[in-house]
Amino acid sequence: LFAFVTQIRRLIDAGRMPQGDSGAHNGVRLMSIHKSKGLEFPVVILADLDHAFSRQDFDAPVLVHPELGLGPRYVDLRRRIRYPTLARLAVEERLRRENLAEEQRILYVAMTRPKEKLIMVDTVYNAPKKLRELASMTSVPVRPESVAEGKSFGDWLLLPLLTRPEASAFRAAAGTEIDSLWNGADLSWDTFTHDAEDFRELPAVSETAHETAQALPFTPSLLSWTYPHSAETALPAKLTATQLKGRPVDEEIAENAGHIPALRPDETAAHIPALRPLSQPKFRWEAHGLTPAERGTASHLLLQHLDFSGPDAAAQASKLVEKRLLTPEQADAIPYRAIDRFLSSPLADDIRHGRNIRREYRFTLLMDASEYDSRAHAGDSLLLQGVVDCCFETDAGITVVDFKTDRIRDAQALAQRAEAYRPQLQAYSDALRRVLELPVTRRVLYFLDAGAAVEV
Repeated sequence: LFAFVTQIRRLIDAGRMPQGDSGAHNGVRLMSIHKSKGLEFPVVILADLDHAFSRQDFDAPVLVHPELGLGPRYVDLRRRIRYPTLARLAVEERLRRENLAEEQRILYVAMTRPKEKLIMVDTVYNAPKKLRELASMTSVPVRPESVAEGKSFGDWLLLPLLTRPEASAFRAAAGTEIDSLWNGADLSWDTFTHDAEDFRELPAVSETAHETAQALPFTPSLLSWTYPHSAETALPAKLTATQLKGRPVDEEIAENAGHIPALRPDETAAHIPALRPLSQPKFRWEAHGLTPAERGTASHLLLQHLDFSGPDAAAQASKLVEKRLLTPEQADAIPYRAIDRFLSSPLADDIRHGRNIRREYRFTLLMDASEYDSRAHAGDSLLLQGVVDCCFETDAGITVVDFKTDRIRDAQALAQRAEAYRPQLQAYSDALRRVLELPVTRRVLYFLDAGAAVEV
């Protein structure tokens, strides 16, 4: 992914990447056949025609049809074998015909999307053998039983195509001829065959060069050779914003937001939304309680869903417990006095009057590596990822807010901790300035334990 993003960035910088909507007249759209239904395009490329039709529906122990009923396998316990019953064979044949009919409708949708040109690509392994088999089955018109034997869109298209005069290259590749060819006047197909080996570039190594290399003497200085770009090998391909504050082992609290609550006896897993599990097992936190990091996670989760104009923090946490966004254990671990103190602070009032308030704002950007690592050279890049706790817009620009649950003892410790977080806030500012295309005029750290807002 990093190499792909880098290449796209280079194309954009060179002015070779088209901008704007991918559905523009000079754009290319990649989509499934189902997604293209109802749309039209000047040119359509239909690829992967050799992809076999799925047969997973027939692997179940019991087949089900709304009209024919059940089609089970018979299990002979004495002989320890199993085989399909007549009912299963009947249900399987009906399902197979219905599936083929659906595949034909899908192929019809795909071939009716272009307005000017349709390009179809069929990659076949051992093509001569496959073409000979299809040539022995085809006719004008193609028989239904031959169509029923098709295993892919490519089979269905090659059966009638082999009978057309334009497909002489296909018949030549198969080494066979067909007795009855289609004799219509419409010659609208262009057929091409390519061998995969034609696209493979093999380096030419002469025997003389090989012999010369064998005769070269061994040079001891090769053992002391040093790779000139060794510094680049130590650069990270990806960097998270939290790693910039001098504590690489500390995760972004918001990254772990959302935990699976414990089930009641009358509940099943279907009642629980798809959330991440707690970082420690249930018996562990029942016996010892939540860890400091998990208590911070609970506080950040409440702040993520906090209504700044709503009731007190404890009442809002109760609603989150009802919605299964917080567990009861997490709700008990939240410092509600600190949250309520924040709600009455000038910073919370600024957020209420701000515009376009964003919380848990995730970003991924390709940045100049030299800004974050002194070992990097000009032109080196790295992927910067992060999650901004809160940001909002004012007339002057963007204000970035980051909540911290650190325990602060005095003013000196507060200033030292704020300075340690400065690179993290700077990374957030750089990302928001590029993504939102607005200046960042204010960066605020709010320490819940101390009830203090520090601008960095």
